[in-house]
Amino acid sequence: MSNIQSRKRYIVKLERNSETVRIVVIAKNLESMYREVYRLYGDFLIDEKGMDTGTISFEEIALSPTVK
Repeated sequence: MSNIQSRKRYIVKLERNSETVRIVVIAKNLESMYREVYRLYGDFLIDEKGMDTGTISFEEIALSPTVK
């Protein structure tokens, strides 16, 4: 039987000034989730000087692996 690594669903809320973006990310761990958020929404979270301008909050939900 193969070793299946469980994944998690992260419901992420990104906020900057008066703007809010909500996304869903499926990732293996918290580090992978942050990497994906910054890859996709780095421009939203970082200003032109490279300073963090936004906040990230999230809800983590474990996904059940299904094996047939």
